[in-house]
Amino acid sequence: MDELHQHVQRAKESLLFSGAKIDEHLSAFLSDQAEVCEKLGREWSGRFEHLFLVGSGGSFASLQTAKYILDRVLHSPSDVLMSYEVLWRKPWRLNEKALVFLASYSGETEDTVAALRFAKERGARTVVIVAKTESTMAQEADIVIPYDSGAIYEVPIAALTLFAAGLAQATAAEAEAEELARSLEALPAVLRRTLDLEEQAAECKARELLRANHLYVLGSGPLGPLAYKVAMSVVMENVRIGATFSDACEWRHGPAEALERLRGDFIVLLGTDESRELTLRTIDFCRAQGSDVLVYDTAGFGDVHPLLTPLVMNSHIQWLIVYSAILRGITDLDERVFMGHNVLAPQGTLWP
Repeated sequence: MDELHQHVQRAKESLLFSGAKIDEHLSAFLSDQAEVCEKLGREWSGRFEHLFLVGSGGSFASLQTAKYILDRVLHSPSDVLMSYEVLWRKPWRLNEKALVFLASYSGETEDTVAALRFAKERGARTVVIVAKTESTMAQEADIVIPYDSGAIYEVPIAALTLFAAGLAQATAAEAEAEELARSLEALPAVLRRTLDLEEQAAECKARELLRANHLYVLGSGPLGPLAYKVAMSVVMENVRIGATFSDACEWRHGPAEALERLRGDFIVLLGTDESRELTLRTIDFCRAQGSDVLVYDTAGFGDVHPLLTPLVMNSHIQWLIVYSAILRGITDLDERVFMGHNVLAPQGTLWP
């Protein structure tokens, strides 16, 4: 085995490279917590007026994806806020009639701990989704949804999808919510099948992008939040080159003009939902201007609910990132240069 593939094998044991075992991780969470999350939805039916979803970094992207699902099936209004935005905005609706979900892998994220405490001060009920049950957030929240894996992106989406399924019972959206829950249950098998193929293709894709020092990451619809995550907290954090997110359908409203003088390297996430047609138009335009465009098409996933395609796509992108990082000399995928070292954080804060 050559040195590159030795590093890839070690990467499979990395905490943050959950893609290699995501089918097992998601299956374990569904087995342990699916009924708990649905029951929580049933118990809270009619008991709150506004739902807040709160997180930072990758958790913020997860919750944006979850909101896309919730908007389809819930009558209750919801907002997704970055953690410190909760304190800065001071939403009037954040009160004793609100329910607040907060996501943090460590349960110690400075921003999200502060948001949790602010929400409790305002009288809201709080639910935290964390991997560390001994963490500050788990100890201080009203309700804890724990998970013991690296499925940092997938678990909050799964938990809130199941919560919505419970909440939507006996409503006009019950059938669609149940369809989402059934599709979610089938995802581990889809992940195993598609990831075996992606592992074989990822090295070639990474080599195609090796000369790029900046990537534009585009996606729309339910894949928009994942494209944001890939640019902001995956490419820049792990590959350590520049990255810019744009909604694929918004590319024609201004950003397209940059290609008159800029060639550009693109990763585009292509969904099976209503955003597909406009995203295809954007892909064709960028290629016509001479840009290199690497397309990840969810049509190859098979019969996956369009709103749940991000849960499969995330792990596909992880394979690309693993090879891209290693080919650039970054071989310890869990180590960070600045994050976790009290940079831009007060002393005593564990993360970031």
